[in-house]
Amino acid sequence: MPEILLFTKPACQKCDYVKERLPEGLKVDIVDTTTAEGLAEAAYYELLNKPTPILVVDDEVFEGAIVIMNKLKSLSENC
Repeated sequence: MPEILLFTKPACQKCDYVKERLPEGLKVDIVDTTTAEGLAEAAYYELLNKPTPILVVDDEVFEGAIVIMNKLKSLSENC
């Protein structure tokens, strides 16, 4: 199973859209980029100053709600 991180922030409509539609059975770690830990994680993946939501799957970065939803759907079908 790949490591799946979803970088989000509060009051983000696109972030909420993705979080509300996460496929069941898929382990997705949600990272809040407004916390110190979240900022550190975002810095590690060089995601600072990029708009959320951002999905990272085993170090591969996906940006944009539609792209993210398509990737999550693909991952859930392969589990």
